[in-house]
Amino acid sequence: MLDALLIFGAVATLIFVGVNIRKSQIKTSDAVFWFVFVACLLILALFPRIAFVLSDLFGFQSPSNFVFLAIVAILLIKEFTASVEIAKLKSKVTYLVQEIALMEDERGGRK
Repeated sequence: MLDALLIFGAVATLIFVGVNIRKSQIKTSDAVFWFVFVACLLILALFPRIAFVLSDLFGFQSPSNFVFLAIVAILLIKEFTASVEIAKLKSKVTYLVQEIALMEDERGGRK
């Protein structure tokens, strides 16, 4: 069951990323992250023994708990980096708006 869920999730993510790449709605660096993420899901689905070994190594009761925790942790890290990037972009937008306002003020408010 876990194998089928991982394969389904990987294929769905791959399709979603592919559609967004075609629409130019995703950066190349983000696409690389998602392709690596999908590859990891497929590896876990095709070689489930990896999940068993890692869950035993880290003391999880079942491999599915380990897999879901790992996925949540990876996505939380990705979300944090996206939040940092958004904060930087907001600062840049604020700076640019202030610069434009100052330039317009110097020209007497005309565009």
